[in-house]
Amino acid sequence: MRRALAVASVVATSVAAGLLGFAGTASADPSADDWYQLRMCESTNQYDINTGNGYYGAYQFDLSTWQSVGGSGRPDQASPEEQDYRALTLYRQRGWEPWVCARLVGLSDDGDAGSGVAPPVPGNQGGSGGGSEGSGSGGGSDSGGGEAAGGAPEWPGRTYAQGDYSEDLKAWQKQMGSRGYDLTGTGYFGPKTEAAVLDLQTKAGLNVVGYIGPKTWAAAWSDAASGGGSASGGGSGSAGGGGGYTPPTADSCSLGAAIAPAWPGRQFVEGDTDAQLQCFQKQLATRGYGLIGTGFYGPNTKTAVVDFQTKQGINPSGIVGPKTWAAAWEGN
Repeated sequence: MRRALAVASVVATSVAAGLLGFAGTASADPSADDWYQLRMCESTNQYDINTGNGYYGAYQFDLSTWQSVGGSGRPDQASPEEQDYRALTLYRQRGWEPWVCARLVGLSDDGDAGSGVAPPVPGNQGGSGGGSEGSGSGGGSDSGGGEAAGGAPEWPGRTYAQGDYSEDLKAWQKQMGSRGYDLTGTGYFGPKTEAAVLDLQTKAGLNVVGYIGPKTWAAAWSDAASGGGSASGGGSGSAGGGGGYTPPTADSCSLGAAIAPAWPGRQFVEGDTDAQLQCFQKQLATRGYGLIGTGFYGPNTKTAVVDFQTKQGINPSGIVGPKTWAAAWEGN
């Protein structure tokens, strides 16, 4: 009897293991923070973004890639959960290779990258909340759902950064206005809102990142960040102690300025990927070149650089050196 039970147990265990393997469970997938940093770089974490450049949604799928992982319609019109799932499917097929931003952010493949194992359930990328905003001391729990501590309305389920507009954002701005910040509840995340966010995060002991995640949302109603203050203050939009990717802005890149920002100290050639290259590309875009600041030096960037160098009287080598860098801002 004992021998029969032992054999039956072994068989059952083997069958269960076979079923789990067939279901495609993974040993490890990228963390929610990894996915959040990727989305911030690709789309500033906007699931509904469509800039007209042929790439859509939070993960900037083109249509052929979206369809190759089972997507239908347009990615920006799919739910966040659907986009998360398709991104994880693509990662399981090809690792981080399809995303230039993965190299900018510094993400590395894990054991599931390129495994070809289809996710059995919607992906674990953490939805639109994501991020490591509250990892600093005093941040409290980041759990969602229901009414937040301090009487805050329910977290809307997405992160807000400068340039965003949302009806839900109006409530947060009005609450901050009641605390002495110069906000009226327009729903637009502009410089005043960012300054208020930075000041609130400093006072609440959160990572000073400049975007509104679930903890910063709740902190607007919490006594832990009492004191208010002018929204004209606040520090920079850097990630403070939390690290991570901060998308370049017109101000951080000095777009349109008469003086070029400091030379990065390295030349850029075709095939390079670098965060500082984004500012150069964005500056050339202000001069009429069709570049959007991906940080990847591809054929379009080389064509623009060679043309720009020719017009500036610089050797048209296609290499972005100190002279070409400076000329992008200071040249004729």
